[in-house]
Formats: sequence, structure tokens, C-alpha cells
Amino acid sequence: MAALLAFLVGLALGSFLNVVATRLPGHEQFWAGRSRCPHCRTPLPWYDNLPLLSYLVLQGRCRFCGAGISWRYPLLELAGGLLSLALWLRFPWSPLLLAYGPFAGALLALTAIDLEHRLLPDVITYPGIVLGLGLALFLPHLTFLESILGVLLGGGIFFLTGWLYEKITGKRGMGGGDVKLLAMIGAFLGVTSLPYIILISACLGTLAGLGLLLARGGWRGGQWRTTRIPFGPFLAAAAILYLFYGDKIVKLLEIR
Repeated sequence: MAALLAFLVGLALGSFLNVVATRLPGHEQFWAGRSRCPHCRTPLPWYDNLPLLSYLVLQGRCRFCGAGISWRYPLLELAGGLLSLALWLRFPWSPLLLAYGPFAGALLALTAIDLEHRLLPDVITYPGIVLGLGLALFLPHLTFLESILGVLLGGGIFFLTGWLYEKITGKRGMGGGDVKLLAMIGAFLGVTSLPYIILISACLGTLAGLGLLLARGGWRGGQWRTTRIPFGPFLAAAAILYLFYGDKIVKLLEIR
């Protein structure tokens, strides 16, 4: 019963994160007003806001204008449900849920926004850094020193990498949002997690980039030199993997 409740709470969280991912890029207040159709702007009744079910009942279209509803909505809701369930199974009745629940929710929202808009909003990453540092004072998952070093080194590593790349090539490399995202990850997971997260995210990004090039035929005409993909989702995925399998990853890679 507790696991089912965790899944249902996660579905509701995913529905809320859809509101965040829709409104934040447009500089709207995500906490104000009822959910609206993004096409006709009609406020939606409660029965059109049921996670997953409403999408299936409406067959992926707005009840009022008939416009298609993005696949992002049910996917983010499902991701919220599954991640909430996984957190419960990993940390049942643990105070660590108070830390990793908001952390996972922030990563999901940032992933959705970055994939759609190439944007990692400060209004999520900055409070996330503060929350991670604050929780490190009370919860046993890491010390405050590990947390603040994670922020300083996480942000510093990517900032320096982007600065050097821009100086050498004259082109912008690592975005500022990625710098703040890694700082937020460092606040929650600590400084010792950073080598693994950087390595995993780089591997995931490389595989995704190669897959995208093959799918688009981008190896022809040198398109691979200019193809750009958002890096935030790979940092988020690496952080989630480390959160659940960090001990196994450390043992496997044995970075000392």
C-alpha cells in the first residue's frame, strides 16, 4: 500500500512539474491560476488534469480546441511516479526522502525544460543549492563540508572548463545553467560524487550525440562539428544513477 501511495504521489508531482516546465520558460508564475491548454488558453477542469488518465481519455487532444497535447505531459507524469516509487523502495521511511524527493523533482523539471527550451532556470538551481546545503546540516547522508565543497568544485569545474574552451576556440562551450546544475548536484550528493557524475554524464551525452548523428545522417558534410545537444539532462540522469547505484559505480570504476 505504501509503495502504491508513493507512485500516486509521484504522478501528482509529475503533473505539477508539467506546470512548472510549461510556465517557467515563459516567465509565468507557476503557482498562480489553474492549468490551461497551452494552445487555446482555456482553464482545464479537474477531470482533465488527472495524471496519465486524462491524457488517455482525451486521446492526447484538448477537449476544447482539439489541439494535440505534447507527449511531454504523460511522460513527465510517469517519470515522476516511477521515480517516487523507486525512492520509496530505496529509502523506505527514511528522512533521506526529505532530501532526495525535492532533488529528484528538480532534476526532472530541469530535464524537461532543457530538452524543450535549452534552458536551466536559476529559479530552480539556486534554491536547490541552498536546500542541499541546508539539508546537509541536519540529515546524515553527507557532511556540510562535503556539500559546500560539492557546490564550489562542481560549479568551479564546469565554469573553468567553459572559460578555457571559449578562450581557446572563440566559441561558447559549457552553458552557465550547466555550471549551476552541477553545483546543485554537488550540494545534494557531495564532492566525492562529482568525478563519477561528470564521467557518466559525458558517456551518456556522447552516446546520445552519436545516436542523433546516425539518425539524422549528420556524419555527412561535417555536420557533427556543429551539432549541439543540451547537456543538462545527462547531468540529471548521471545524478539519478549515482543516487541509486553510487556504491556499485564506485566499486566498479574504483576512482581513487
